[in-house]
This record gives sequence, C-alpha cells and structure tokens, in this order.
Amino acid sequence: MRRNDLIPQKAVADELCVSITTLWRARSSKLEGFPPPVIVQGAVFWRKADIDQLEDALLKFKGRGVFERNREAERKLKRLRATKPAAASPKPPRAPQRDLFD
Repeated sequence: MRRNDLIPQKAVADELCVSITTLWRARSSKLEGFPPPVIVQGAVFWRKADIDQLEDALLKFKGRGVFERNREAERKLKRLRATKPAAASPKPPRAPQRDLFD
C-alpha cells in the first residue's frame, strides 16, 4: 500500500463535515460497514477507496447520545461482572429433616 493512497484523519473529517471525535465515536461504536483505519506510526489514515463506505456508515451513526448510553451500559455490565462472586461449586443437597413429633 502506498502512502499516497491514504488520507489523514483530519482531511477525512473535513471532507465528511464531521469532527475527529465523531469519527472516533463511530469507530468505537462498532458500526456495521465501518471500514477500519490504517494506523501508521500512531497517525490515523483511511484509504481513498473506503471514503464512500465510511460516509455511508457515518449516516447510520446515531450520534453521541446513543454512543454514550451504550458505552455506559457496557461499563456497568463490566463492573457488575467484576463484583459478582465467582460461581462456587454447588452445595450438596441437604438431608431431609426428621420430624421430631413422630
């Protein structure tokens, strides 16, 4: 892959009229059809061929509110799983109690 086939993240954001933060949120929300970026030495790029697909995926992105609700739900679930005690081995069944008045 040649370097001139890649467009920097800021140029992609400007071309699609969104912020870099919106690109990050859309990428983190695991949108279907969202093309993965190419990361070169920590810099984020997208392929020129993926720009149309990226635009279509961004149109499906429901915005910050939905993203934040999903992210908070994932955090709560993670905390809940961390605090939930590990499943212990099942206790043996109790012996039936004797009737004292027989």
